[in-house]
Parts: sequence; structure tokens; C-alpha cells
Amino acid sequence: MHTSSIRGAVRPRVSTVSTTAGPRPGAAAVDPPPGATAVGSPPPLPEPADEPSPHQLFDHACRRLLGRGQAFSDTVVDQIRTEVPYYADPVLAPPDLPQSAYKGVRITLEAALDPGRIVDVERYTRELGIRRAEESRPLDEVLHAFRVAGSEVWSGIIGAVERDGLGDQRHLVHVAELVWKINDRDCVLLADAYRQVAKGVASRHDERVRLILAAVLESRNDPAFIREAASILNLPPDGRFAVAEIRATPPFGHTPDAVPEIRGMRVLRHTGGRRDVLVAHLGDRPLDALVSALDAGCSMRIGVSPVVQGLENLPRARDMAGLALRTCRGDGEVARLDARLPDGLLVSRPDLSAELALRVLLPLYDLEPADRETLLDTLGVWIEKGGSAVQAARHMLCHRNTVLNRLRRFEQITGLELSRPRDLVQLTLAFDALQLLGPAAILRCADAWDRDVDG
Repeated sequence: MHTSSIRGAVRPRVSTVSTTAGPRPGAAAVDPPPGATAVGSPPPLPEPADEPSPHQLFDHACRRLLGRGQAFSDTVVDQIRTEVPYYADPVLAPPDLPQSAYKGVRITLEAALDPGRIVDVERYTRELGIRRAEESRPLDEVLHAFRVAGSEVWSGIIGAVERDGLGDQRHLVHVAELVWKINDRDCVLLADAYRQVAKGVASRHDERVRLILAAVLESRNDPAFIREAASILNLPPDGRFAVAEIRATPPFGHTPDAVPEIRGMRVLRHTGGRRDVLVAHLGDRPLDALVSALDAGCSMRIGVSPVVQGLENLPRARDMAGLALRTCRGDGEVARLDARLPDGLLVSRPDLSAELALRVLLPLYDLEPADRETLLDTLGVWIEKGGSAVQAARHMLCHRNTVLNRLRRFEQITGLELSRPRDLVQLTLAFDALQLLGPAAILRCADAWDRDVDG
């Protein structure tokens, strides 16, 4: 805050009216009797008191504050910390706040006494905006602190006038408007300098975060690197994390442009083509909070890893999120691996899964396609309904005996018995492998069998 002259601004002048002015032209010169006032004449003006002008009063107060030096600057810092919680936080607050406040107060008061020092105030204001942007301090907090400092300097000027008996503090109203106009202009200068730098800083910071996050998601077990990465990413190295992998289905699918906002959770995004990776610091929130905030939408699939402890386990979490993604049977699914572990086993070794499906289901391929599909559909509904023929029949709009007859026929063709636990496990895994890998993968495995036999 300073009162340096602005182009077009004129300091108010104290005007006086002469009490010795002669009579108006054409008026009769009549001397009134002693103690009387001539008719039609204004009353005599009081003698002007020997009071300083508003600007002289302001200058005197600024000199008194300059004389207080560091003591007054400390008062400004205390007020900033009182009114701006961000600056009261010992971790968040800029460590150079006392030095910066001292310099700013001194330059402001000196510029108030010497209008030629206005360039120093402008330089200080811009440098402050640039420095706070490079430090990634929130602009709102910086401007709040700047305005509190200006208000405290103005309060100090009023206090100096009153405390030191420099004059009538009410006279300062004549300079108040000019002071606050200049203070508002300085806020604009600070914000402009901050925003210009912040664009470049944000771009460099975002690129650095992207590269570090990509490195953490790879197999890196260097403890020193993990500690440095945690500092750059602003994440706790030993926190609770989960990874979600998002895949868009061509040609119309596309991954979301923004990460989900979840209370109590921080989510970072790593982009790569049609597949994005979200790294969520869960804090004390359950995995359900992340899953419920994810929306696969149209032409998109999402796989979510189980919870892992520590940044060093993010590569494993990403692998598990990828497995969960591969268990999706169609678009619009959000698949949690901890709810689909058998499917995760199947997709982790598709060659063995295709082999299992081929050995169990190959006899069905001697049937007509429509007949085969009927038996497979019935088996799938029966499994989903918990092995209840009644529930399966209701779902398929047929009689219970129809379901039982189809299941018995299935047993006869495959040689498995649904009442034997091991046979049921093999059959269920084979059926799931067929759904996950598709018939083509099973038939390719059969072709490989035929080539081996022919060879």
C-alpha cells in the first residue's frame, strides 16, 4: 500500500477566504457599529487553526512507522497469521514471510513519502507474485495476505496519528480513497504476475508429475526413488492405494477427460492412448468409495485392483487392475479383481484356460450350434442362480424339469457330474474361460491339438 501520485490524481488543497476583502462594486460603504454585523454581509470567518494538511498528516505518520522498523513489520506478520489460516500453518506458510513483509512495508512507506519510488513498489509486487507462483502457493491465499498487510499498514497510520498526537485523524479521510485505489492496483499487478508464471509452472509441474507417476507404476523398488517420488507427487510413501485401469472400446469409446472427485481421496491420472490409469490414495476410505465413483459408461470398461500398502506396490496394483479389466465380459462394466479372483486366474494364463475349456467342453462341439448354445445357456443361468433349477427355470421361462433334463444331458455328453465338487469346479472354470476368452480361443487350441496329433 502506498500513496504515490497517480496520473490525473491531484492532492486536495486547503483553501482560505480573505477577511480583508473590500466591498462589492456598487455597494455603499457603511461601517457597522462595534460588535454589530452589516445587513446582508456574511458572518466573519474564524481564524484558521495551525493544523497540518491531510497529506502532511499522512507523511508524518508514515515517518513514524518507518522509525518503528522491524517492530511494526512483526505486527503486520502477526496480523497476517491471525486472519489467513494458510499463513499460520508452519508447514504451508512461506518461510520467508517475515523478511518479505518487512521489505514490502518499508518500500511502501518510503514510496508514500517519495512518489519517485513507485517503481520500487511495482517491482516488489511483481516479484512477490512471481515467487509465490513458483512456490505453488494458492493465489487466493496470497492476495488475502497482501490485502491484510495493506489494511494493517493503514491501521498503523491511523494509530500513529492518534497515539503520537500528530493531529485530527479524521483528516486522513481525504487520502484514504487514493490509498486504497493504489492498493487495489497493486493487487492486480500481483495477480497478473502470478498468473503469467503459474501457467508455465503448472505445465512443467504436470509434466514432471506425469513422468514420475509413470516411473512409479513400472517395476522400481529403489527406496530412495520412492521417497523422492512421494515428495513430488505429494503422496505418503506408506499410504493405502488402489489402481483403476480404464479402456475405451474403439471406434467410439474415449476415456474421461477428468479424474473423479471423491471426498477424502486424492486421484492421479496417467494417460496412454485408449487406456488410462488412475492411482487413488484412499486414505482411510474403503475401496467401495472409489468403485462407486467410477462410471464405465458407453464403450468403456474399468478394472480395479485390490488395496495395496505403500507406493512401492503400485506396479503390482497396476498389474492386478489390468487383470480385472480383462475379466470384463462387455462394455459398461466396473470389475473389482477381489470379487473376480477365479476369473483373474483364468485371464492371467489364457493358454491354460483355453486348454481347460477345450478338455471339458470339446464334446459339445459335435452338436448342432443351436443345440450347443441351448445347453451352454442353461448351464450359465443355473450357475448364476446358485444351482437352483427352479430359479433358472423362472429366468428362462420354462419348466423346472426342462432345466433338469438339459443338465442331465450336459452331464452325459461331457462325462462330468454336477453333484461332484471337483467336476463342478472344472465345469465352472471351463464355462467362465469360454465366456472370457471366446469360442475362437478354444477352437485355436483345438487346432493346435490337431497339428500335434498329425505331426
